[in-house]
Amino acid sequence: MHVIQYKANSVGSPYVFVIRIREDAGQPPRNVLNILLQLRLKEANTGIFLRYTEITKRHLHLVEPWVVYGKPSDGLVGDLMGRKSFGTVKGEKVPLSDNTIIENALGNDHGLICMEDLVHELINGGKSFDVVAKFLTPFPLSATRSRFEKNLLQLKQGKDYGDRGEEIDEFIKQML
Repeated sequence: MHVIQYKANSVGSPYVFVIRIREDAGQPPRNVLNILLQLRLKEANTGIFLRYTEITKRHLHLVEPWVVYGKPSDGLVGDLMGRKSFGTVKGEKVPLSDNTIIENALGNDHGLICMEDLVHELINGGKSFDVVAKFLTPFPLSATRSRFEKNLLQLKQGKDYGDRGEEIDEFIKQML
């Protein structure tokens, strides 16, 4: 008897972390480029937090060959925020190395004063999730140089992209 194993997916998750994995697989169609730009994924090896709604599911489905996404564990969200987070303050990209930056940018209007508040808002998909996600610049990640990537590059049309669900943790860890 053959047992079919399904990969975990992100259905039911309030948010996903989306990583652009390819610069371009051939010349992407115009609508794909527009969605990637809308998502602020202009370059390969960048990632964003995104509320997971019906509309974003449709957008992600259209750009699937260019992205990997899933719901990271709570601990990994904190680790990612601690290591790689930058915010946009007055149009400039600023490392979130000090809680006063967060408090000055989001404290008065949204009551978010520290890194823990941002992580809590992302994990729980709170009322200020979209504000926090927009405040954060796309996360710069390292290109993987592992056996995983070599296998990924050897796959011609293999489905090693798209929704990873909770399996996204390993992918993100390789890129930190």
